[in-house]
Amino acid sequence: MKKLIFCASAAFLLLASCGKSETCNCVDTLLKISKEAKAANGDMTKIKAIQDKNKEALDNCDKLIKADNKKFEDEAKKCDGYAELDKMMKGGM
Repeated sequence: MKKLIFCASAAFLLLASCGKSETCNCVDTLLKISKEAKAANGDMTKIKAIQDKNKEALDNCDKLIKADNKKFEDEAKKCDGYAELDKMMKGGM
């Protein structure tokens, strides 16, 4: 039963992320990392672990941003998680 629930959950997550653009996936990743870092309450050991765990995703986001920052910003504004990420980056959360 646990395997069935796990497989169903994995399938749902896979399907949910299929329709998103690379930019939106990046926004979601940055939002998740930002929330985890905030929850670490300045504990640099935890923050470093979060960065290490997400190194590949962060590298991919960095490449997207560096390739065309303006295009990335324009596309990011259309993503579901953008408003929350923008609010966090401006210190509103």
